[in-house]
Amino acid sequence: MRNLDSQLGSFGLEPPKVYRRDQRTSSSNASQQRRRAQNQPRAPHEKVKRQNKKRRLKKQVRRAIYGFALGVCIVAVIVVLSLTVLFKIDTINITGNEKYTTQQIAAVLPIQTEKNLFMADTKGAKEKLEENLPYIYNAEIKRKFPSTINVAITETSTVYYVKNADKTYTLMDDRLKVLEEHAAKAPKKAVEIRKAALNTAVAGKTAEFTNEKIQANLLKISETVKNVNMKKVTAIYSQDINNNYIVFDGRITIKLGTLDKAEDKLYSALAAIDKLNQTNPKAEGEITATSDKQIYFTEK
Repeated sequence: MRNLDSQLGSFGLEPPKVYRRDQRTSSSNASQQRRRAQNQPRAPHEKVKRQNKKRRLKKQVRRAIYGFALGVCIVAVIVVLSLTVLFKIDTINITGNEKYTTQQIAAVLPIQTEKNLFMADTKGAKEKLEENLPYIYNAEIKRKFPSTINVAITETSTVYYVKNADKTYTLMDDRLKVLEEHAAKAPKKAVEIRKAALNTAVAGKTAEFTNEKIQANLLKISETVKNVNMKKVTAIYSQDINNNYIVFDGRITIKLGTLDKAEDKLYSALAAIDKLNQTNPKAEGEITATSDKQIYFTEK
């Protein structure tokens, strides 16, 4: 065979590759074996691993469900205890009151001792105090754990009034909340609201004027006077959106025109009054401040 191969090689011919048939056969057999191996069921130890993994996953899920249920139960118990046994109100502190006694405020306050601190309706209590006791300007009600309610009262004095047809007076604060409906006289330092008729006036509620636009203007004027901290105001009034007035010291009427940039206009008018007072402290007339840059005085 070797001689034959050498002779063929001498003629430039490739010897027959008989061995390749064997190689293909062995390769084919190997592929068939691999396919059979893939089709055969997995070894027993792999199946056991897969089953153990599933068991561990089920245990983890059960533990998570159990933990969640336990947490819900604990929270429910805490909530029930908090609303029934714990956090009962044993102290109510009321401070800042002068116009009304502590007993008067406590009688109106809907929050009582022995009630649950969480169940206390602080917003409703605030509204009830401010409505039923009109001179309470603001009632700040806060919970203090574990068992205290603090009520901080801010009272108001009369700021504005309207003279009624029966010669009584309706007294109001700077938000136009009615303090008294038929007072016999107006306080000396109160500001008169002129040229405006009331529709309804109920103590503890915002006054309602017959003209809603005039009412909105009056409220805006009131806010402006408060923000500027203007002193010696004796009257305010509004005729329409373009004609709004503030009376200073009963002798000088400030005409603001519209209420756009009302604070700037009022500052400019007060600066003009300061200069006017230096030369004529008893001057009477009207300051036109329809623009914060053009101010002029018309003497009466």
